[in-house]
Amino acid sequence: MHFAKTVLKNAITDGNSFRGNLQPNKLDAKLMLGGLFGVASRSNCARDLFFGTDYHTHLGTEVAGIAILDGYMETISHNISNSQFKSKFGKHFPKLKGTIGIGVISDIKEDQPIKFETKIGNFALCTVGFINNSQKLYSELIEKGATFKKSRQKVNLQSQTELVGELIATGENLVAGIEKMYDKIEGSISLLLLSENDRTIYAAGDTFPLVVGTKEQSWAVASETTGFPNLGYEVVKFLDFREIVSIGENGLTQRVPTRGKKKFCPFLHVYSGFPASDFYGINSEIVRERCGGFLAEEDEAKADLVLGVADSGLPHSVGYVKRKIELAKERIPLLLEEFKHGKISLEELGTATNQILGYVAPLRRPLIKYTPGWGRSYIPPAQRTREMVAKYKQVPNPQMIKDKSIILVDDSIRRGTQLQNLLKEKILPFKPKEIHARIASPPQLHPCIFDVSTRNRDLATYKSLENIGLGSDLNAFVDPTSSSYKLMVEEIRQRIGFTTLRFLTLEEMIRAVIEAPNNTKLKREDLCTYCWTKTY
Repeated sequence: MHFAKTVLKNAITDGNSFRGNLQPNKLDAKLMLGGLFGVASRSNCARDLFFGTDYHTHLGTEVAGIAILDGYMETISHNISNSQFKSKFGKHFPKLKGTIGIGVISDIKEDQPIKFETKIGNFALCTVGFINNSQKLYSELIEKGATFKKSRQKVNLQSQTELVGELIATGENLVAGIEKMYDKIEGSISLLLLSENDRTIYAAGDTFPLVVGTKEQSWAVASETTGFPNLGYEVVKFLDFREIVSIGENGLTQRVPTRGKKKFCPFLHVYSGFPASDFYGINSEIVRERCGGFLAEEDEAKADLVLGVADSGLPHSVGYVKRKIELAKERIPLLLEEFKHGKISLEELGTATNQILGYVAPLRRPLIKYTPGWGRSYIPPAQRTREMVAKYKQVPNPQMIKDKSIILVDDSIRRGTQLQNLLKEKILPFKPKEIHARIASPPQLHPCIFDVSTRNRDLATYKSLENIGLGSDLNAFVDPTSSSYKLMVEEIRQRIGFTTLRFLTLEEMIRAVIEAPNNTKLKREDLCTYCWTKTY
């Protein structure tokens, strides 16, 4: 067994990968997500800036900030780790005034937006993403005479946004500086830059893309379309990978077309993005329903009810039930035709129809989330905190659990501890008959490169591979037809305590995204599959 663990460790840590060399500095948060929102208007933009930024709260838990330009540039930043955006920034709202501004919600513990005074103009900057070679770039800039205010080399404390701003300042102009920054970094940066001199927002998206919307006399650029309907904006353009645009009172201008190979995180559709948001024209809720639909195909588990673990598992469970109903509607008319032509008897028709309907279980709520205020339980940096949030936010309904066969649908299994505790503490004590787990993403074999809190050994898959002592070819565990994959899934099932367990396959997840309606630009090769294939 010791040999098997050593081989497994080598297999996971070997190879060229961004995350393999990632050394998070002291400002790095646990999961480097975030949201951006900017608006340019011919009238006061404060209302749209405030609520547009707030509509990205689900993407970050550490820091929020805004910069707004009227006669001068005003920047405000607050720690939101123990409160929400509105409660921190509400006191500023009545006094906010300006026609152009940018905002950020971030999982990185650094104050932003940051103001810069440079030879190419004064600007405020906010960023989302990560830079793998930040230490090297920081040293190079210091040698060339750059002066950092928020970063200190001796304690390995680099401000990501300050670093990006200093890189941009080395260009001949703002657009050239953004291009130069992308040439230098190893990693992913989406940004909004508010220029004080030309009263313009420059925007560029990366692995986490951006979208532009418009309404009468106003333009907006955002990480998600979530806030657009309520604020009155219509989508006009999904920015391509590292495409650079600007928006001002005169509208949208493309500065630089797409550059480099597109990388898009499919988990924005599967989990991270707000359900109502579109990425590259594809709606997240629809993708989640499609994931659930794939899980329903050929699933022979019979149950009294389907449970979607709130909130993230709910749309997948809706898709599961929806597809089961569709399959029944497709198959029963065929049986009626066979009966009509004398191929089956009335008794056979009834038996076959009942069998088909037996696979259609109602969507019910034996677990109910007490309040959205608990937030997402996978985000907090400490495992103890994650488990506490997961424990108290879900309330069991014992009368819906006792003696019931339940199909439990959730978005993913990463560490597996939350589902294991949920089963042990909130379902099994009330004596269900069976629990069939259906997970709407593939088994995660590698921690996301944006996730600096999860180690390989934290993953449920790694624990399983250790326990069963399988070989070092991790590609075998991506193929759902392989014996290695089946052994791994079976070990996870036994350890967590499900009656049966099925994961969405990687191929099904890819199809759920790229074959979704209104896909404008995403292709199979554009999706980042690092969590499963270690390819970024």
